[in-house]
Amino acid sequence: MKKFLTLLVMLIALVSVASCGPAQQSSEILDPSQIDTSKETVVTFYHANGANLQVVIQDIIDRFEEEMYKQYGVRVTVEQTSQGDYDTLRQTIASSIAAGNQPTVAQTYPDHVSLYLEGEAVKALDKYIEHAEYGLEGEESDSYGFIDRFWAEGSIYDKEGTIYSIPFNKSTEVLFYNKNLFDKYGWEVPATWDDVLEICEAWKQTTEYQNAKNEGKKVGGIGIDSEANFFITLIQQWGGQYTGFDANGKGAYLFDNPQAKAALNWLVQEFNKGNTVTSTHLGTNYCSDAFKAVQLPMTIGSSAGASYNVPTDGSFVTGVAPYPQVAGASEDEKQVIQQGTNITLFECRDKQEELFGWLFMKYLTNYESALDWTLRTAYFPTRKDVAASDEYQKYISQILYDEEGNPQLGENGQPVKEYDAIKEVCVIGLAQSPYFYTSVAFPGSAKARTEGELIIQEILYNQETYSVDKAIADALAALKND
Repeated sequence: MKKFLTLLVMLIALVSVASCGPAQQSSEILDPSQIDTSKETVVTFYHANGANLQVVIQDIIDRFEEEMYKQYGVRVTVEQTSQGDYDTLRQTIASSIAAGNQPTVAQTYPDHVSLYLEGEAVKALDKYIEHAEYGLEGEESDSYGFIDRFWAEGSIYDKEGTIYSIPFNKSTEVLFYNKNLFDKYGWEVPATWDDVLEICEAWKQTTEYQNAKNEGKKVGGIGIDSEANFFITLIQQWGGQYTGFDANGKGAYLFDNPQAKAALNWLVQEFNKGNTVTSTHLGTNYCSDAFKAVQLPMTIGSSAGASYNVPTDGSFVTGVAPYPQVAGASEDEKQVIQQGTNITLFECRDKQEELFGWLFMKYLTNYESALDWTLRTAYFPTRKDVAASDEYQKYISQILYDEEGNPQLGENGQPVKEYDAIKEVCVIGLAQSPYFYTSVAFPGSAKARTEGELIIQEILYNQETYSVDKAIADALAALKND
């Protein structure tokens, strides 16, 4: 990492030809009178969305380009480019920063932003957000209309709370459970980890468990998709910290604490009992296949992957529940990870390109665009007004409608409802938003996620060699030497 960043800075110093580039940074924001209407302005937008989502983005782009011409008399062209996946997106942008030709706007994770900040390539958004002409509507105290915890993720990079990104597409983790099994055995939907373990023990006494085990299948009580997410969330739920700022205001690794060790020792204990299993144990990237094959009665996974946890053959109904919490946790102590990305503006030598890059970000996240995106993609609303809208409430109501948009009525004269796990995820997932935590991001924090995942694997699958204390110590040593 250090070698890369050194090279990055050296290359940045040498390059001065591209319109978007980190050199010659300026806080200047063009007044409307300074906008040059005689030239076409090209805004480049890098993201990692697939073909179906690109269609939705393009529709928003088309409307934006039309609006900019009407409002400012400028022909703006937004060129969207998908990098296919988020790792490639990060690598491509890092390379483009070094070459001095980064995009105008990009889809970003916090760890991505912290890396780009090392190259002095990211534009602080505060002045744009507060600008009289171009700024966001609403009040800072109200997170400018965005869901509070989503908005907070854009300001986790320094103690001052400088804003470097705004919410775009968001998801979280939830509990998926087999409703048929739960109904058959009279199990209550778990709210705490104690509840989860009670069901795990009861599961071992069922016919379904014995059948799967006799067939040589791997079984467990609850499956965990992301070991890295689980590592961070357990630490947070047990009252510890994952990352933070040190006394000098620099990002620091904080997971060497009693709370983290207690959480991880609990995990080892329950894994050894066969209650908790991970995707690594199952030999897959995700637990959904084992869940659908009734090798697990419960699994924790991304809300964005809800469809993968629904059997296509209709063999059982998938239920959705909030992420389990520590028993007795207060509202302030409850912790759930938020997932998904923000969008970020890059420093541009051409200030008109930068301005319309910001205006594109603003348009992409306004009410109309955010509503369109939410209804067509099943991502969470990032805005409070979208979440409260009649259109969204109609979407998540699970009521069936005819072609004219009227509710279908049953024999009792009441609207007909059809359970849809994907829509239920939207309700359950967004209800967790007061508990979404944000971990401080800084250069190297992405490596901490990797080390956290490795810690989980070492203490579960190599117990003869690795205790919790040794795994944490080795991880911190690796991070220090990186």
